[in-house]
This record gives sequence, C-alpha cells and structure tokens, in this order.
Amino acid sequence: MSNQNHIASALTRLRRGVFLCAAGVFLAALIQLFVFGFVHFTDVRYQTLKDPNPTSHRTVVVTPTATAGVRDDAQETTAALPTIDEAVEMMTAVSIPDVNRVNTTMDVVLKRFSQGAVVIGVFSAVGLAVFTLLGSIVAGGASVPGVDKAVSACMWGIGLCLLALPWQDVFVSMPFGGVFTGYASMTSASEGTMETVQLLLIFVGIPAAAMAGAMVAGIRFGSGVERGILMHAAAPPMDAIDRAMAETRENLSTNRHAGAVNNSFTAPAAPAAAPAPAAEPGHRERAAEPPARRRTSLSGTHQDDPGEYKRPI
Repeated sequence: MSNQNHIASALTRLRRGVFLCAAGVFLAALIQLFVFGFVHFTDVRYQTLKDPNPTSHRTVVVTPTATAGVRDDAQETTAALPTIDEAVEMMTAVSIPDVNRVNTTMDVVLKRFSQGAVVIGVFSAVGLAVFTLLGSIVAGGASVPGVDKAVSACMWGIGLCLLALPWQDVFVSMPFGGVFTGYASMTSASEGTMETVQLLLIFVGIPAAAMAGAMVAGIRFGSGVERGILMHAAAPPMDAIDRAMAETRENLSTNRHAGAVNNSFTAPAAPAAAPAPAAEPGHRERAAEPPARRRTSLSGTHQDDPGEYKRPI
C-alpha cells in the first residue's frame, strides 16, 4: 500500500513540473509575439535627429585650391577601366543609411526581453519533453487509467522541444531558426526583403502554434494522471494481514540470520471440543491412546501373562 502513495507523490510532482514548463513556453512565445509587433509595425526602435534651430546655419563657400581638379598624367595612364561586376554594382541602386536615424533606449529594452524569452522558452520546452516522458513511464508502469493522454502529452512535448531548438545555429543550411528566434535575426528579417506572408508565418504563426501546443500538453497530461493520483492517494488502510506481512519484510531486511526472523503468523486457536457422550453399559471402552507394543517371543507364548493370545507373524 505504501508503494501506491509513492506513485501518487511522484505523479503529483511531475504534473507540477509539466504545468510550470508549459507556462514557461506559453509566456516566452507571447513575449516573442509582442517584440515582433513592436519591431515590425512600429518605429520605437529608432529616433530621427533634427536641428532645433534650422535657420541658424550659415552659408558655406568652398574655394578650390590651385591643384584641385588637376590630374597627373601618370594617373591617367595607369587608370584601368571598371570590370563588369563593378559596373553592375555601380548601376545597382544602393540604399544609403540615414545618419540622422539612431537607435533608442527602447531597442535595448526589446533586445533584453527577446533574449530572456529565448532562454526561458528553450529551457521550458526541453523540460516539458523530459517531464512528460517521465510521467508517461511512471503512469504506464503503475497501470494508471488515462495513460493514453499522458503519452499524447509526451508527444506534444517532444514536438515543441524539436521546434524550439535553434537548429539554424547548429546547421547553417536550415532555413528555420526555431520558434524562439534571436533578436538580430528578427530585426534583419523585418528590415530585409522577405515577403510579408513568410514573415508573418515565421514570427507570428509558429509562436502562436507553440502556445497552443503548450496548453494542450499541460491539460492532457494533467487529465491523464489525475485518476492515478486520486486512486493511489486514497488507498485503504492496511489490515492485520498486510501489517503482519510488512513487519515480516522489515525483519527479513534487518535480520541477517534466518533463525532471527520472527514469524508472526500463528494459526487460529481451535474451538473447544465437545464432551464425549457417556459409554453405554455392556460395551467395552476403547483406550484413548493405542496400547504400547508388547515385547513377546516369536512363539507367541508368555509365561507371565496366561491370557495372552497368539498373534500371527
């Protein structure tokens, strides 16, 4: 019976760990959604510098020097024509960054939030996979009703773990950076030439799916081990036989000598026998015990006992 209480305690702790990890994944994915919304749809990361008094500038006159615009003949002879790649690069329109556009303090805040969400999300996803796997093993070994839901939660947890790992940092050829993408990748994708549909799918759709998966894993695991916790926690008290067996097991584990084991199993006392009825007169009473073996000779005769009869050999 005590083993059942241990199973209930183990399932309770595993359920608490699964709930914490699922909440961590949900919270981290929600933070990533908010960070992407501020990065892509607002301009809180940048600030444009402006002159508070634009009319205070003076007119600047540039006077060329005597040697300005004069080219040496040697330079003219050594100058080479541009290559095809250089000509294509010169004709390609290049976006010149605005020097008056600088990062603000909000950019640092968003970066810190994104880094914290990545750390919490990855560790929570790995812990969710491990805890659901252990819970499925314990529930299956204890034959808990509803173990199929625990196994389903384990599959959800392993799937979230695989989606949360930063595969792009390990394998460069992977086009997917995981659910919890870094802040630098998010900002470069937002300011790059990626299509809007693909951008929303990676930074909005996948985190939303991770949030839903974390909720499903936590709920299914809790409902799968609930009956096992209630069944094993409300175990009936031990009766006399179970208590005697427990004491015998303790004696066997503590005493090394076989003769030192105290056997507490005793047979129940037999009921008192009813008094025998009185013998009827004229009948010979039989002895309660068999007569002792008489030592006689093989001939069957005995001098001291004339009434002895001859027994067959």
